[in-house]
Amino acid sequence: MRSKSLIAVLAIALNAPVAMAQETPDSMVRTYDAMADTILSLKRAEASFVRALLDEYRRGAEAAMKRSDWEAAAAEIALFANEGDNAIGGIRKRLVEGGHHHHAKAETEGIYDPGYVVVTRKAKQELLAASVALRRAQNEAARQEAWKQFTALATDLLRVE
Repeated sequence: MRSKSLIAVLAIALNAPVAMAQETPDSMVRTYDAMADTILSLKRAEASFVRALLDEYRRGAEAAMKRSDWEAAAAEIALFANEGDNAIGGIRKRLVEGGHHHHAKAETEGIYDPGYVVVTRKAKQELLAASVALRRAQNEAARQEAWKQFTALATDLLRVE
């Protein structure tokens, strides 16, 4: 009986280092967890930044509409649709080339253009159509209809998830 106990103790003692080696040290787990929090926070910060940028384009379009500058309002709507101008597009391209995709799976499914954060492909098409409609509008009713289309889309896209 004593030899069986000794064998059991030896078996446990010999297997203990193996069991301990298979567990990730707590400090590494905490560090990786903190890194994950940071990465996810940056993704939320990126979405907040893009929404703020889009809101500025919306405000620019609204100001242009108030002063009856239809061309400027249409241009701001196009900037909204494209999530920015060429300078912002260059940054988005650099992020994509560096492997950052805000909506990687949705990009492969065709829901988002590469690098886009808020504006879906479908919304982009509808926003650009509103911009064109505003440029081509020959009367106040047509301008208001284009504006109504834009504001409905913008309100939906600027809503925080």
